[in-house]
Amino acid sequence: MYKSLKILKILASIICVFVLTLDVVDFVKIFNSKPNIITKSNTIDGIVVFTGGEDRIKTSIELLSNGIAKRLFISGVNPGTNKYNISEQIHINSNLIDCCIDLGSNAKNTFENAAETTDWIRENEYKNIIIVTSDYHMKRSLMILKNFSEDTNFFPYHVKSKLLYNMNITKFEKLRIIVLEYSKYLFTRLRLFFEFN
Repeated sequence: MYKSLKILKILASIICVFVLTLDVVDFVKIFNSKPNIITKSNTIDGIVVFTGGEDRIKTSIELLSNGIAKRLFISGVNPGTNKYNISEQIHINSNLIDCCIDLGSNAKNTFENAAETTDWIRENEYKNIIIVTSDYHMKRSLMILKNFSEDTNFFPYHVKSKLLYNMNITKFEKLRIIVLEYSKYLFTRLRLFFEFN
C-alpha cells in the first residue's frame, strides 16, 4: 500500500513537471514569432493598445494610419496626458487625432486596462478588435480581455520587446524577466478561475 502511494506520488510529480514544461514552452514561443499580418478589412472595428511598453503606441497608430480599423483606444494613459501631447512625440495625422483616437486614463494595471477597454467596446458596440501590446504581455492581456468581454473577437498584434534582444542585458536578467511574466500569467489564470467560476 505504502509503495503504491509512493509510486502514485512520483507519477503525479512527473506529470505535473511535464505539463508545466509544456505550458512554459507554449508561453515563450511568442518571443520568437513574428507579429500577425493584418490587412485592411471592413470587419475590424477598432484597435486597442495597452500603454507601458516600448513602441506599443507607435505601432497602434501605424495600424490606424494604414486604415486597418476605424478607431484607436489607448488604455492606461496618464491622466495629465491628452492626444496632442502624444502627437508631439509620435507623428500623427491631425485628422486622425480629432476623429479617431480615444484615451483611457483609469487603468494602472492589466485588469484595469481590460475593464476600461470593455467599456469602450460596449459604448461603441464593436465586435472585432485588434489588441496591441508587447510580446511578453500578450497572452496575459488576451486571457483577461476574453473573460471581461466574451462576445468580442480579439486579434493579437504583438510588439517585439527590444529588452529581451538587448545585448547589454545579461542572460540571467532576461531569464528573470521571462520568469516574472510567466508568474504573473499563472497568477492571472488562477485569479480568473476563482473570480469567473
